[in-house]
Amino acid sequence: MSHLVVAKTPTKISRRARLAERGLTTVEYAIGLLAAAAVALVLLRIFSDNAFFKTLFDWVVEIFTRVAEGL
Repeated sequence: MSHLVVAKTPTKISRRARLAERGLTTVEYAIGLLAAAAVALVLLRIFSDNAFFKTLFDWVVEIFTRVAEGL
């Protein structure tokens, strides 16, 4: 004798689960946007500092000087 499996019709529980999953996706986007904004603020702070550019420039000039001395 075989058993038939009858598919359940959508209920309020499955609708709630879908809504909860959709809400979770929204939260994930919100967290991603906050993280991107935080990274942007950190980069803005680093690149707006003149000491950073001076240190980077001195480092690049030192590398070029060492390479030129090796030729």
